[in-house]
Amino acid sequence: MDPDFSADLTHPILFEEEWDRITAVVDAYDSNRPSHIAVIADPFAGQNILIDGIRRRHPDRVIHIPFFSVVKSRDFLTQITGHKDIVVMDHCHFLATRKIGGFTMLDAFLDYLSTSERLFITQWNSFTWSYLKATRHIDTFFPVTIELPDIDSKTLKPLILSRYTDEIEFIGDVTPPEEPLFSAPQRMVKLPFSNTSLTIPIPRIRQGNGGGNGLHPADAEDAAFDKIIRIADGNFGVAERLWETTFDGKTVRVADIPSIPCAVNLDINESFLLMIILSMESVSTVDLAEIAGPEINLKQALFRLTNQGLVVEEKGYFQIKPEALSCVKGYVTRIRMVW
Repeated sequence: MDPDFSADLTHPILFEEEWDRITAVVDAYDSNRPSHIAVIADPFAGQNILIDGIRRRHPDRVIHIPFFSVVKSRDFLTQITGHKDIVVMDHCHFLATRKIGGFTMLDAFLDYLSTSERLFITQWNSFTWSYLKATRHIDTFFPVTIELPDIDSKTLKPLILSRYTDEIEFIGDVTPPEEPLFSAPQRMVKLPFSNTSLTIPIPRIRQGNGGGNGLHPADAEDAAFDKIIRIADGNFGVAERLWETTFDGKTVRVADIPSIPCAVNLDINESFLLMIILSMESVSTVDLAEIAGPEINLKQALFRLTNQGLVVEEKGYFQIKPEALSCVKGYVTRIRMVW
């Protein structure tokens, strides 16, 4: 493993293969034919790990341009000056919007990239990327595309546990207290060679480890991470969120890891807004209003999205509720709002 990557002890083994691909391109950089890179990922998936790693590895070569809202001016291009030969750009989905004239900033960026000798390493929302690939052939500008994979519980477990020095107690599903160790429920049986039926007790011993937990502690630990990954659908950031909401500082109870219900009831306008928020990851009400136009009652639509547990608002910005990401992805895909 590259020492610059492993130096980030919070994520010692995450996306190592993708990291190696990026560093290989950087090391082979040729100003006459730069192989521009697009890092593509779902919201919360951890793409910042790779982007931040490049910035740490090449601090003297990188021009960093992060976007935090819809780009409305070409001024960002004026930051690309001096001798530095790598341009790292975060949240490039803010360069395009789904409205008339929504590709102006994207075209300005691609025009610049097309004649530049610098190497561009860009980060894109996966749903915006799919849309731009279908409508603008965005992939033709980036010879190297890196899609972040889902992670499994065997990957998540050491990533999480490496952050703690004290032992964590994992508790499996608790056996209901009203169920005794020994019981004799009544069963009706029919006597052979007879029409007579009798009710007799059938002895039953409760299965378990005798300690009140349905799982051995070691099994409970694996069960906890398996459940987190299953609910998170392999998304690293969502898995982190589920862990943080469950871990109380000393213990993790498998039963306390929340399974998120997925019941979506939206009209076409609300579904459109949900897709926009999913594609832009964190979008202001001002930008949403411009995209939605006067035909959509934005306040009412956002209320319904929030009330159904699909989005959350913080300081005027809306994003998908992390725990609901899998549900939202399934919904917008099912109704064909995304490619």
